[in-house]
Amino acid sequence: MKPFLFQRNKPDLPASFERCDEPLAGSEIAVVERHIDGVTIEGLEASSIRIDGSVLEGVSLAGAHFAMLKLKDVRFLNCDLSNLETRGLVMNRVEFINCRMMGFRAGEAAGKDVLFSECGQQYSQFRFSRMEAAEFEGCNLEESDFHGTDLSGAIFRGCRLGNADMEEAKLYNADLRGSHVEGLKVDMRAIRGATVDAAQAMIFAGLLGIRIA
Repeated sequence: MKPFLFQRNKPDLPASFERCDEPLAGSEIAVVERHIDGVTIEGLEASSIRIDGSVLEGVSLAGAHFAMLKLKDVRFLNCDLSNLETRGLVMNRVEFINCRMMGFRAGEAAGKDVLFSECGQQYSQFRFSRMEAAEFEGCNLEESDFHGTDLSGAIFRGCRLGNADMEEAKLYNADLRGSHVEGLKVDMRAIRGATVDAAQAMIFAGLLGIRIA
């Protein structure tokens, strides 16, 4: 069997952007090749929003509600996405860097080539989602909900996973090494095929029926 090699494609962003500092508005919103900086649009409601080839920096979408949110080649920097809710999240080559995402809700999301770096994601919800080539780096994921989510091949590097729900998830080829997993809710089927370090193996031993004397 060939060894698993993780590869995440970064956002394909244009060399230059049209800068925009005006709030987003409307029921159907499209943002293409824009750099949106320092805009506060808390509680925004829209039937759909599409963001393509853009950077959002210091933007607040806290408490926003979107029926559909499509993101392609997007980078979020220092944004507040707390309590944002969407019923249809699609992500392709997206990066969230140093973002507040506490209470972010997006069940049954579809993600590919997604990075979450230094994000506060406590109580976030991604139930029954699919995350292909996902990378979590230095994130606080305590009390988050990944129940039934396909996280095959995902990397969790230096994350806090206390009381996160990963029961019935798929973690085959996922790498949990270096993350805090004490209290992680996970079953034997989910953890099978994941890569863990020695300290984590001690914690997960009970799932495998192993007694360590």
